[in-house]
Amino acid sequence: MDDDDPSAAAAPDAPARCENCGTSLDRGNWHPTVGWTDSDDTYRIARFCSDACRDEWRPPREGTDDS
Repeated sequence: MDDDDPSAAAAPDAPARCENCGTSLDRGNWHPTVGWTDSDDTYRIARFCSDACRDEWRPPREGTDDS
């Protein structure tokens, strides 16, 4: 599979639900996101159904230790 394939944005491992409220997300549409590096140096991305949910969300505790 080609890494430049536009369908890669809808990867099967992409979150299917809003990280804050759990609403189902349409993987074909754009959604607000937040990214952070966890304590294991793994980059994480959280997807949200709306800007309001993104603003209400609090990152996992381990993601805030180096802020």
